[in-house]
Amino acid sequence: MTTDSRRTPYNDNYETCVSTTASLLIYPNTLSPDDVTLRLRIQPTKVAQAGETRTNSLGRKLTIEKSHWLLSSEGHIDSKDLRRHLDWLISHIQPSAAELGALQNIAGVRMGINCRWESLDGQGGPTLWPEQMRLISDLGLECSFSIEFYGEIEVPEVRHSLDREPSRSG
Repeated sequence: MTTDSRRTPYNDNYETCVSTTASLLIYPNTLSPDDVTLRLRIQPTKVAQAGETRTNSLGRKLTIEKSHWLLSSEGHIDSKDLRRHLDWLISHIQPSAAELGALQNIAGVRMGINCRWESLDGQGGPTLWPEQMRLISDLGLECSFSIEFYGEIEVPEVRHSLDREPSRSG
């Protein structure tokens, strides 16, 4: 199949986007994050074990509530086109498709792809091609989006009916 007919070719500058990433997030409730790494043979971007304490950027100590394993395109792909990030992520996951499927069959293990997309001005949005959607489906993964809007966005003023003065009929 050719991609010449696509309405939206790859665009690494994606003018309506501030930044974007794609991540595989696994919550291995019945396994340790290290077990996930061993099974998938993929080095994660980040792991955390439930019960461990970490200090955040504000200096506050936080206790990790849920173990998680994360593989993210952040810092690996220099593009504002989400498809490039998904291509990178899928290319890293696909060689371990059988092992990923085995993990999906373990009780208590939850996973999916999360895409973050930051809009420059509230217009436009990410595009996916059937190729990315097919590969995500073949891996048995759900795909969710976290979309953030920046810039001035005009929103018409909406008044709730309780805010209006009662009508007076004569």
